[in-house]
Amino acid sequence: MNNSDHFSGGSEDARPMSDDHWKERLSGRFVHIRTFGCCYNAGDSDILSTVLEDLGSRIVTDPESADAIVLNTCIVIGTTERKMIREMGSYPGKDVYVTGCLPLARPEILAQFPEVRVIMPDSIHHAAVYIPYIRKGSVQVVQVGPGCMGSCRYCITRRARGKIQSVPPEEIISQVVACAEGGAVEIRLAGQDLSAYGCDTHEMSLASLLEQFPSSLGRCKVRLGMMNPATLLPIAGNVARAMKHGPFFSFLHLPIQSGSDQVLDLMERGYHRKDILHILETFRSEIPDITIATDIITGFPGETEEDHVKTLDLLRLMKPGMVNVTRYSWRPGIGMSRIGELPDRIRKDRSRAVIQEAYAALLIDNTKKIGRVLQVVVTEQLKPGSVMARSSLYEGVVIREEVVLGTVCQVTITGCTPHYLIGKLVRD
Repeated sequence: MNNSDHFSGGSEDARPMSDDHWKERLSGRFVHIRTFGCCYNAGDSDILSTVLEDLGSRIVTDPESADAIVLNTCIVIGTTERKMIREMGSYPGKDVYVTGCLPLARPEILAQFPEVRVIMPDSIHHAAVYIPYIRKGSVQVVQVGPGCMGSCRYCITRRARGKIQSVPPEEIISQVVACAEGGAVEIRLAGQDLSAYGCDTHEMSLASLLEQFPSSLGRCKVRLGMMNPATLLPIAGNVARAMKHGPFFSFLHLPIQSGSDQVLDLMERGYHRKDILHILETFRSEIPDITIATDIITGFPGETEEDHVKTLDLLRLMKPGMVNVTRYSWRPGIGMSRIGELPDRIRKDRSRAVIQEAYAALLIDNTKKIGRVLQVVVTEQLKPGSVMARSSLYEGVVIREEVVLGTVCQVTITGCTPHYLIGKLVRD
């Protein structure tokens, strides 16, 4: 699917620009890129930065010092979309460009901003084809391809990104190796649904792709992105075994969204509660201490109090190490009516209940780790005097002192929150 095929509305300036047009306009300028949303968007921004630098542009961190602003947008829920609208009007006197999911799925919004110009995500990739991508940095993103195979009724991202378009395996492996050689210690393998990889070509599955990864990348490990239980279920055993024997963090992002079969059917997620439990049992039989991350949507139309209780019950059975909770948000243009939508009060109450349950359990589990000594690799600078490190289980450990990115070290866990551990360097 060509990204520009479903664009309508807005002025001529707000219509998608050709590859040559936006490259010409941004060439040699000071550009500030703001990235919102998922890891896949972050990958697109990295590629755009490379293209612009090749054109003699300078990427700046301060929008005030920029000639042009590029907003890489996310519209997954209504509050995020409203934030994008505010952002587009926040840079008077600057040339503003948008890319990401907003121009793909909600192009009509751009009619309000005739001065804003559009760079389609596909155009970024086209422009990068003949440019050497220098893979340097402690954390890198490698994309397996946009799109998914799902039919989730609530999801606007599938309207934006379409069906899965798998990147050839040799290209993915080549990028992973280049990242490791460029100094990466964490590679984020990204897609809208990682386990849908290969469903378009029928030549390779995610499991067979992972089996081709080198057994070791030195200090570098690969974090696998989000996998829909529906597409992961048929290949769960093979994926788990490939992870066990390859250069991967022991980490699985499995968005369950609900613990009720009735709600999962209403969402058209394509799996049931028993399937989630089977996937978890499969992975934990291969990698017993694996960290599970999950996503929950509360207050989906038709969700009853009994359904809500079933979600809480499934969370207790899952014992995830990371939980993201979102109140249901109706999105336009996806074919789902607003009939049966629950009052915001109920959605909020159920969201709070899930958060309280999940965060209390996370805090208990993290508290048990205080006093342990973990080997970690330092991946990110959080702020001056504070860095983030990751264990082999992808546990986040904040170290409150300056440590060089890429350093492998041991830390004693001295404290925690529900979301991360706090570590102190063990010195010889």
